[in-house]
Amino acid sequence: MQPKLAMSLAAMTGLSLLCSPLTVQAKTWFEVEVFVFERQGQPNTEQWDEDAPAKPINSRAVDLISPVITTDITGVALGLAGCDSNDWLNDNPDCQQQFNSQSQKSHPGVVPVTIAAETEQTAYLGDEPLLLAQSQSQFADVITTVSKEPGVKPLLHLTWQQDMQSKRRSKPVRIFAGKDFSEEYSYHGEQVVKQPESQIEEPEVSEVNNTSQPAQFGEFGSFGSIEQTETTDSLTANNQFGSFGQLFSLEEQTKPVWELDGTINIYLSHYLYIEHDLGLRKPTRIEQSLSDFGSLTSYGYSQEQQAGDQTNVELVPFLQTIPMKQNRRVRSGEVHYFDHPQMGIVMQIRKMEQPTTARPIDLSSSADDEVQTPPQL
Repeated sequence: MQPKLAMSLAAMTGLSLLCSPLTVQAKTWFEVEVFVFERQGQPNTEQWDEDAPAKPINSRAVDLISPVITTDITGVALGLAGCDSNDWLNDNPDCQQQFNSQSQKSHPGVVPVTIAAETEQTAYLGDEPLLLAQSQSQFADVITTVSKEPGVKPLLHLTWQQDMQSKRRSKPVRIFAGKDFSEEYSYHGEQVVKQPESQIEEPEVSEVNNTSQPAQFGEFGSFGSIEQTETTDSLTANNQFGSFGQLFSLEEQTKPVWELDGTINIYLSHYLYIEHDLGLRKPTRIEQSLSDFGSLTSYGYSQEQQAGDQTNVELVPFLQTIPMKQNRRVRSGEVHYFDHPQMGIVMQIRKMEQPTTARPIDLSSSADDEVQTPPQL
């Protein structure tokens, strides 16, 4: 990527200083636009910790993307229809089941590059970061120019408005894009090995209880008993929870593992600061040591270990997470380019008209919520 892509734009016209006290209090609202792309086919001159697991996402992060790309399929997954007042009066068990169940979301296999609200948005005092419509963005020319560069793969483009706070009070914005690897890898990068359904056999609880201890475990047989007890408890729990247990288990297994994942935090400390904490996932192969333990002796060690460890090494699939952590002081109105051997980010923080009123109460959505709320009898 040429340095010319990091050129500055002229600062936007300043806002009027003749503001009401309420407007002055909310003077920290800014508009943010982000374009993230991957560099493909670039020589990897830096060394990354290949087998380092992905870090968990900040629990305080605001997610602007999921509401746009996900679909609530809880009713479909549970085979439930909506309930009216008569159903609640008749104490229909399906209604209570739906009321108490956790929502289940369906997401696409690949996140769309452009994430935007359907219509133009207006920020109000007290709002969380607000996703804007595509018509409110200004990076069309920038994206066209960058996308023409060899090896550039656009990943994400979105624009939002937010009230900037100090670093201690700031909330990062969750950023994720690209492919969902959850069918192939776990969140931390291990390969997911799926057993064919025809070979899956669920053992009965009685079979687990009656399993005898292998003779070669000797004095260490008690450890096997503990493991068997835990297995029995887990099977019993699954039988007790039935379909609900299967639903929650399914939700854990289908947690997305996005190609790009992390946060962007913008805060005020006399100046504006942009803090990136992102990870780009790429399939690779890493070395894994395999020890041939053989059969255990009465002392708990294998015959091979007593003679000397024999360690084999093989290459196994792994989803590597390449980190991008940067913190930079910036000026509003300028276009900033954040460089990285495997990716790039173009950002701009713009001044905007400050919100002066609170968001009106949406009575229509409140009425819809009351339909699924158990009536007071």
